[in-house]
Amino acid sequence: MKTDFYEADAFTGSKGEHWATIDSDYRWEKGDEVWLEAKGRRAKLRITWVNITVNEGAVTRELLGLKL
Repeated sequence: MKTDFYEADAFTGSKGEHWATIDSDYRWEKGDEVWLEAKGRRAKLRITWVNITVNEGAVTRELLGLKL
């Protein structure tokens, strides 16, 4: 499943900077932690929000995470 990682704003929790897009069948859940390396940087994100979208049979997922 196409999975997009976004950094969540620390104060509002809204969607911020896009970090990466991967193809993964892993069942991401709130509270999971992941290291991401992208754009010459490395950060650890704690997943705060998982959004699944089904559009004409295609399933995509957006993950928001707070930078730790």
